[in-house]
Amino acid sequence: MLDLKRFRIIDLTREVLPGVLKVNGEYLHGREFRRFELRQFRYSPDGTFMHWIESETHVGTHVEMSAHYVDGGKSASEMPLETFIGEAVVLRFADLKPIDGKGQPIRPFHLKRVKKGEIVLMWSPYKGDEAPYISPLAARSLAEKRIKMLGVENVRVESSLNFLATHDNLLKNDIPIVEGLVNLDQIKGDRVFYIGLPLKVRGLDSSWIRAVALEEIESL
Repeated sequence: MLDLKRFRIIDLTREVLPGVLKVNGEYLHGREFRRFELRQFRYSPDGTFMHWIESETHVGTHVEMSAHYVDGGKSASEMPLETFIGEAVVLRFADLKPIDGKGQPIRPFHLKRVKKGEIVLMWSPYKGDEAPYISPLAARSLAEKRIKMLGVENVRVESSLNFLATHDNLLKNDIPIVEGLVNLDQIKGDRVFYIGLPLKVRGLDSSWIRAVALEEIESL
C-alpha cells in the first residue's frame, strides 16, 4: 500500500478562472485567454445546481494526444493509462538565459539525464519570448529516447523558425505533451512520481488534467 505520508504532494495544475453565467442572470467575468464558460442551471426535479460547459480543449493545464496533430490519431480514451503516470525527470533551464530578449534553444546535450520510457518535465524561470524553446534536434532526441510523455512550464514547445517540429516528433509517435504546468520550481529533487490523467472522452484531442508530483521526503 502506498503511504502518502512519505511524499510531498505538489500540485502542478493551474487554476482555471472561467466566465460564469449564474441562474439569476449575473455574469462573472473570467480571466481565460481561450474560451472557458460555465452556465449555471438548476437540475429538475430536485433543484440542485449544475453547469453547462463551453470550452476549448487547450485551456489551463492540459495534455495533448496524437489526435491533436494526426488525422485518426489516438484520443484521450485510447491512450493507455500508464502513459500518464510514472517516474519523471525534472530538467531546469535557469542557466539557459535569453540573449537580447530572445529565448535560447534546448539542444540534445541538455537531455543527457533523460532515460528511455520516462516522463520529462521541463522548467525555466523565463517567460514569453525570453523562455527557452525545444529545438528540432532536441525534439528528435526525445522521440528517439522513446520518452513516455513531455511536460513544460515556461518552456516553449516550438520555435517560430521550426514550427510544429516537436508536435511532429512526439505526437506522431504517441508521446503526449502536457502544457500549462505550474509549480515545477517547488520540486526540490531531480526525480518525482508524476500523475496527470486525462478525461476518458472518445475522440478528444486534448484534455484538462489535474497534475501532481509525488516527491519522496526521505530522498531530500
